[in-house]
Amino acid sequence: LFGSSSFSVQARHCEGIYSQLVGAAMVRVTIGKAEDPWCEIDLTEEDVEDWKKGVDIAEEKLKEVIQLPPITLENCHEREDGDLQWDEITFEEEVNGKYWHATIMALHRIREEFVKKQRKMKHLDWYMTMKKTSDKRNAKYYV
Repeated sequence: LFGSSSFSVQARHCEGIYSQLVGAAMVRVTIGKAEDPWCEIDLTEEDVEDWKKGVDIAEEKLKEVIQLPPITLENCHEREDGDLQWDEITFEEEVNGKYWHATIMALHRIREEFVKKQRKMKHLDWYMTMKKTSDKRNAKYYV
């Protein structure tokens, strides 16, 4: 009895290792046009196996390599909120919906974060402008 259960555990362990070695083929994902991409990442079947964790993993990988436009007080009004255009999402081979879901949702989260930063910077710019142009009464009356 013990021999057969330990054998099945060993067999499952070996299957897991084998599937990791064989099934861990990387799929290259290109965000943007092929001639001028925003970034490229590699995803594995293991990365996208779980729907929620797949989005987290894809987002983490994208954040490591993506170059978003800088947001400063000087340039915060030059762009509309959320005007990031990814153009295209290209996989180097045919993939299932889990890859698409992870990639699209990760890009959506990145865009939402970018919009938050844009809005915060625009609000800060408004606040700084208001402080500069606010009431400039004679200070001697307020001592």
